Amino acid sequence: MGDGNARLSREARHAPVIAPMRNPAFRALKALVIGRTGHHYYEDKDGPLWEHIARRMQACAIGEPAIYLQRLEDPAAGPREWRLLESAITINETFFFRFAEQFEVLRRILLPELFGRASETRRLRIWSVGCSTGAEPYSVAVLLHDLLGDALPNWRIAITGTDIDETALGVARAAEYTPWALRTVGEEERMRLFDPDGQRFRLKPRYRRMVRFEHHNMMSLLDASTTLQFNDFDLILCRNVLIYFSPEVATRLVGGLAERLARDGHLLVGHAELSPAFDQVAVPVQVGGVLAYRRLGSVPPPAAAPLASVAAHVQQPTVPAPRPPAPPRATPRRPEPEQARPAPGPVLPALDAARSALAAGDARQGIELAGQAAEVAPRDPVPYYLGAIGALALGDEDRAEQGFRKALYLDNRFAMAHYLLGRQLLAQGRTEDGRRALANAARVVAALDPQAELAEGDGITAGALAAAVSSVLA
Repeated sequence: MGDGNARLSREARHAPVIAPMRNPAFRALKALVIGRTGHHYYEDKDGPLWEHIARRMQACAIGEPAIYLQRLEDPAAGPREWRLLESAITINETFFFRFAEQFEVLRRILLPELFGRASETRRLRIWSVGCSTGAEPYSVAVLLHDLLGDALPNWRIAITGTDIDETALGVARAAEYTPWALRTVGEEERMRLFDPDGQRFRLKPRYRRMVRFEHHNMMSLLDASTTLQFNDFDLILCRNVLIYFSPEVATRLVGGLAERLARDGHLLVGHAELSPAFDQVAVPVQVGGVLAYRRLGSVPPPAAAPLASVAAHVQQPTVPAPRPPAPPRATPRRPEPEQARPAPGPVLPALDAARSALAAGDARQGIELAGQAAEVAPRDPVPYYLGAIGALALGDEDRAEQGFRKALYLDNRFAMAHYLLGRQLLAQGRTEDGRRALANAARVVAALDPQAELAEGDGITAGALAAAVSSVLA
């Protein structure tokens, strides 16, 4: 057996690799990868997917996709190789205290409520799904440590971070980060939470020991193969993960996550991932101005209908946040981000108020405040963009389209405006116009560093939006 494998490896190493477009084995590999991981990002990305597969083939000394396919299907070698391939194809984008307004709601409302409900058992279970290199669950650990203080040893708190990427989980367990991952953390806080180690920073032990990390494929939520330990959570965070899945799969995943909440538990997702379809599999609730979900049957539906569009919750922080407001362009990837160009117009308090109103579900107030900002700064695209989001929430499609197009007239590189306009047009059945708008969003972000943060995206990066566009077009 060993000699045969060695001979196969020698032959495969020198075998010609057929271009993937003409190779049936590559098509089979692509279908397996998307089916196993749910990453529809690669539906129309043969080139990038082939690069990842080719690197794994080279590491295995395999020259034929068909032979690599056999390796993945091998009962002995396949499980390990699948994990290595999953690590290779996964997009990792994360930083500490991402989505600042959600962390503020956790600090002010959700976690104190959990403490009150669990005052007798003093037990909490928290799950960070798609945790990547660990910044999210560690951020929660810091928050819990600060809130409970000296009472922390009296609590049984289980924070679990899971991801499909074994390499990312290795980084998470080491808890060593570059300044880029700490870009929302001020210098004083950085020294309080981390120990400097050359050009990197390692999270202090008191926070590291609060979190454990496990390999987990979210797709297992759909076939009931997720183990029973992933159940009865008081809080689940699944943010900037659903964006990589098709809308149908994302909805099913939200339902699967909601089923794994405790009766009074909450699920938080990313702003660009919200969908009215989620209301069919989970109960939407407003908490401190942000949208969360609870399991079906846990609470009666809210009195006010949920906002009608995913756009209605793409906003800037509604409370003072540790990072400055996003610039009108994406931020270049560097330890200390700089704006690509100065922000247009004066600083407008009405814009922050408009974002807060939209986040709280008051679309009419949001539109009014956005209009006030537009009167003060008529050349600033952001007020028109926010007004369009409010119009979408009210079902005023004509006004929404006019707002997005006005924003794009003033700034044709406004990626989020292109994206949400495209989503709106597709929903209206205007397929050609919608695809054109999404293609424009893809064109804008293609010229940026994948890690660059987008204006009005609250931490959404160029790479993440590119993946979202790909998923919608697929």
